[in-house]
Amino acid sequence: QEWNLATDKYLGVKYDITTVMQAKPLLKEALQAAVGLPVDRDIPLIGFIGRLEEQKGSDILYAAISKFISMNVQIVILGTGRKKF
Repeated sequence: QEWNLATDKYLGVKYDITTVMQAKPLLKEALQAAVGLPVDRDIPLIGFIGRLEEQKGSDILYAAISKFISMNVQIVILGTGRKKF
């Protein structure tokens, strides 16, 4: 079975290639609300999903967070791995 964004029962906003640009801000707002961030379409949101290991670039992300933290951005990280990250 192939995953289909237009019919996935777990997506609150279903979309396809013709509606992705309308769905994107709605999905962003849903993510912000789900993780307890202020809901704001205008604030940049950086997301990372993956193993928190150097092999996956987590060391680069970790180093970059200190630069982003002083900016008006939101960061959402989901993964498992070493406590170092």
